[in-house]
Amino acid sequence: MIEKYYLFSLLDASEAALIEKRLFLKAYDAGTMIFEEGEAADAFFIIQKGEVEIFRYIREKPAQTVMTFKSGDFFGEVGIIDSKGRFANARAKSDLELLVLLRSDFERILGDHDEIRYKIYRSFIREMVIRLRRSDETFKAFFKEALHREQ
Repeated sequence: MIEKYYLFSLLDASEAALIEKRLFLKAYDAGTMIFEEGEAADAFFIIQKGEVEIFRYIREKPAQTVMTFKSGDFFGEVGIIDSKGRFANARAKSDLELLVLLRSDFERILGDHDEIRYKIYRSFIREMVIRLRRSDETFKAFFKEALHREQ
């Protein structure tokens, strides 16, 4: 089942089954906050259905959307990887169904299974590079607009 999601696409069936046992489904209505910047990162999420907006508040400005994720995407992993709080806010942009993997389960699986750890981190790194390139374009547009308004 989870092999259809990019993050788990390198796993074989038995590896995927270890993770599937630990996943649970959680639903959110559109507009509901999933987590807020600074909160402890106790889980990460795979979108089964719907869209999520990741945003930050910058000074007194309105919320700035950093990214939008859709079905098949994952989010909330940054705080799991670096053991710090959430770096942004996440809100359900539409009605949402998420697969949730608790940090404790994630760490236990990766600690016990070197091959799974390698495959998942390889997928994480590739996705982080894609997101970094995407966010660079977003920030360029944001700063271009901000500088234009100040002139």
